[in-house]
Amino acid sequence: MTGIHSNGSEEKFLGEVLGLRDSIGEIQAAVADFEVGKRLNVAIIAEPLGGKTTLLNEIEKLNLSRVTKITFSRIVRDKKEISLPEDTKRVVLLDNCQFLYMRKSGGFEVFYEFLHMISSQNSIFITTWNTYAWKYLNEVFRLEKYFPVQVFIPALEKENLKDLILGRYEEGEIIFDSGNKVKEKALIYIEDYPLELASLGRKFYIPVLKINISYLKKRLLNEKEKEREEEKETAEDRVFGEIYRESKGNPGIALRIWELEIDYPHIEPEGVRYFSYDIELEQEEAFVLELILSYQGLRKSEIVDMVGSMLRTDEILFQLLNQELIFEHENGSIRVRPEALRSVIAYLEKLRLVW
Repeated sequence: MTGIHSNGSEEKFLGEVLGLRDSIGEIQAAVADFEVGKRLNVAIIAEPLGGKTTLLNEIEKLNLSRVTKITFSRIVRDKKEISLPEDTKRVVLLDNCQFLYMRKSGGFEVFYEFLHMISSQNSIFITTWNTYAWKYLNEVFRLEKYFPVQVFIPALEKENLKDLILGRYEEGEIIFDSGNKVKEKALIYIEDYPLELASLGRKFYIPVLKINISYLKKRLLNEKEKEREEEKETAEDRVFGEIYRESKGNPGIALRIWELEIDYPHIEPEGVRYFSYDIELEQEEAFVLELILSYQGLRKSEIVDMVGSMLRTDEILFQLLNQELIFEHENGSIRVRPEALRSVIAYLEKLRLVW
């Protein structure tokens, strides 16, 4: 594939294990085209926790001698923060470009400057975007004109998630428990029935003949073949099947579920919970939740700027925290809980606040 060089196990891990080989190839092809005079800026787009920064880091490693990288970690308020240094290389990597605007009146000056910069500089810009911010900005500014190459990071396959998680452990370190299976009794069996005689002050056990209704039902419904097939599936397969179902291939969600459910070094399929949230919010509360989702993380002061009231912001954040939809990250930003991400997206899509 054009532009891909085999230079170590780490590239192999990302390309083959995480299923990013095609995405890497597409970006490297754009870099190769730039070297022969064809400039096509690149937008890497993914939902929160979807792996866009991981992919950008890999592109940096593949082009280490010819890149300049800038990472935005909060909303950019000053145009100087996006100014490129004098020794800027020909390949410019910009991570978290959703922080280049603010959803309020007058909040797009830095974004206009950004669009002018990428149009006028003799460099190729490889950028990352939260998918919901990208869709909003693309609707308003037609971003695809500025970024002809758009790489949407796909959801990981179940095997990719398994390799991602187990790659952090030694082989055999994790013990997958099959759970507590009740041994099936015969169709007809004898069970001791307790009988107390108050006059004697003693308890007797009388053997009683019983029919195993559960077993009989299975026989009648011809489920024995299905049962044998299920037994072939290992506890490990079932664990990762449950994690994949919950995460829908999002690596960040999968890792969070794993961390919540593992009782190191043990984990069992029955222990992987189903995460579902009944969300009830007022319109302004839903809007703030959409902001947190689209930026991927906002500080309280930034939310206050967009809401316009400290008191109202406190009330809204209390509601979101009370419904366990958000948390405060160690860096001070407020984010959607990974395990609540699927419910939050579904809720905001229903309100048509994201699409």
